[in-house]
Amino acid sequence: LVKIKIPLPPFEIQQKIVSEIEVLEKKEEIAKEKIEKGKEKIEDLCLNVISKYDKERLMQLAITNPSKSEISNLDINTLISFVDMPSVSNNGYIANRIDKTFGEIKKGSYTYFKESDIIIAKITPCMENGKCALATNLTNGLALGSSEFHVFRANNDKIITKYLFTLLNRKSIRVEAEKNMTGASGHRRVPIAFYENLEIPLPPLSAQQKIVSEIEKIETQIAALEQEVAEIPKQEEAILKKYL
Repeated sequence: LVKIKIPLPPFEIQQKIVSEIEVLEKKEEIAKEKIEKGKEKIEDLCLNVISKYDKERLMQLAITNPSKSEISNLDINTLISFVDMPSVSNNGYIANRIDKTFGEIKKGSYTYFKESDIIIAKITPCMENGKCALATNLTNGLALGSSEFHVFRANNDKIITKYLFTLLNRKSIRVEAEKNMTGASGHRRVPIAFYENLEIPLPPLSAQQKIVSEIEKIETQIAALEQEVAEIPKQEEAILKKYL
């Protein structure tokens, strides 16, 4: 067995360490509670919209899984983003993009999407875990990614992309999507028809924009709180270094 020496400062120093760490733990607890309340506010906004407006099927509001033939004539030396499944956060954004030339990846069975498209994992357990994103900051506005994404391209004459993304990126939608999965255990997928037949509440574009603005304010607050939580371990380490 490896012997690990545990530092043993005087009792009063131990008390100070415990006290300061408990303050950080309380700060983390409060921040997490606020994050959950923020998510609940977004859900309430969505539910309010659903109850107030007429609905149209998603297939009438967006192109689903656009064809890779759109970029068949792209120069093979053009840099584009490559986004695999691990690169997509469970919190609704692309966490990592790798630049590759189109020629490097054009022959793979990758999913094509472009700037401002919505991508949603279709395979278990990625879909249930919330892997989805609004595609932004793509190199040259283009990307190829995992074959396990569904892609949605909103008709912005009818619906704002961020508004549609918020409605799709909800736990209740994922629960229903899971019920509609097909395939063998461990390789179950959500068929695109599930999404295409979803009924989407459709307020006027001006109302959609107001909803999006409200949601973005809440998301900014959530992001700040998540950053606060992420800093807690570093702050705890700093306390230990200060006294030990």
